[in-house]
Order: sequence, then C-alpha cells, then structure tokens
Amino acid sequence: MWRVLLLLSTVLYITHCLQPRIIGGHNASIIEYPYQVSIHYMGKHHCGGSIISENWLLTAAHCIYGLIPVNFKIRAGSIYNNNGIEYNIKNIIMHEKYNIYTFDYDVALIMLSTPIKISPTTKPIALAQSTTSVEIGKNAVVTGWGYLSVNSNSMSDILQVLTLPIVDQNVCKTIFSGINTVTENMICAGSLTGKDTCKGDSGGPLVYNNVQIGIVSWGLKCALPNYPGVYTRVSAIRDWIKKKTGV
Repeated sequence: MWRVLLLLSTVLYITHCLQPRIIGGHNASIIEYPYQVSIHYMGKHHCGGSIISENWLLTAAHCIYGLIPVNFKIRAGSIYNNNGIEYNIKNIIMHEKYNIYTFDYDVALIMLSTPIKISPTTKPIALAQSTTSVEIGKNAVVTGWGYLSVNSNSMSDILQVLTLPIVDQNVCKTIFSGINTVTENMICAGSLTGKDTCKGDSGGPLVYNNVQIGIVSWGLKCALPNYPGVYTRVSAIRDWIKKKTGV
C-alpha cells in the first residue's frame, strides 16, 4: 500500500509541477514548422503533435491517456491553434510500455481518418533513426502553443518557437535524482535562463537539423533555471514507430 501511495503522490507531484509550455520563445511561421499540429480535445487546444506522414501523427501518450478518442480533433496548417484544416481521428496507438508514473515510453501515434494534403504549410517531419545521436550543447528547436509566462493562465493563440541546447544525459539524471528517473528512452534539453516548455506544449516535437529527436514529455514546474525539460527520445522508439505505422 505504501508503494502505491508513494507512486500516486509522485505522479501527482510531477503532473502538478511539470506543466509543459513555451516560455521565452517567439512567434513562429508555419512555413518554417509545417509539421506542427494542434491536438484539440472537447473543442480546445490540448496538446501538440507532429506530422510524420500523410496518415500518421506523433505525440505524447500522456496527452491521450484516459481520454475519449471521439472527442479529439486535429488542426493543421496554421500558426493559430484554432485555425487551419480540421481532421478527424481514426485510431490511436499508445506505447504498450507507457508508464503513467514515470513517463517512460511517453509516446502515442494518431491515425487520421483522411490523409493530410501535403503543402507548404502541412509537411511531415523526418524522424531520428535508432542510431541517431545529438552532441551535447547543440541547439534544438521546440514549437507549441503553451503558456507564455509562469504566471499566465491562458495558452498562446499563436505558435511559439524556442531554441534549447541538448543537456548531458548523466547531468540530467543527477538533476532529477529523487524526483523522477531519467531513462535511456528520454533526452533532456533546456536553458539556464528560464526558457522552457510546459503546459500546452506536451506532445510537440523537439527538432535538430530538421529531424525530430524528441517529444515534449515532462519536467519540474515551468522554466526553472538549471532544470531542463525532458523529452521522449525518438531514436529509442523509432523501431516501434516503424512497426506500427510503416513510416
């Protein structure tokens, strides 16, 4: 019973403190980031995602877990999260090993009812391969419609973009020691100056050299200096994506 209570308190703590939003970014262009989509739930922006083919989207499992699939809609092709072309969902696949307590294997695939028409504002993003690695300190970009400041109570209507350096895995593990486990299925990126992702950005892509290397997953509170954001490592789940989608 104690272990159950401990796990429950841990997930509640992480969920409360870890609210992905882009803080410290600036307005983005959909032409530059045509792979970005807004996942709506019950008519409102809920999470981000990325186009990986005409039929499939990539997002975080925690964006989907416990919710009713029929209530989801996808909007693509606009910097405004309530604009663009709307798509219905045909199927959702969450990773079988997704852990709701630790956010390990925090990945889900969304199959659309109708294919996305490829255009300058709606294009798939290339995915990291299973052998892909990114050098520590290299700058990656993350996009989303999350909150713009720590004290904000509403999400951005306009797509935001933020540049963040990749953080050493061992350093990241040490930082979060006692809070949550940073596994090899995760990659860390963040700034020392309070720039970060948080609520509303979950499920969105972390991209390096036009290749998606991460999925916005979790972190500690929002934009805390010296605490990077933690992302699902695409290279670690690349074979799973291929198996489920053929992409």
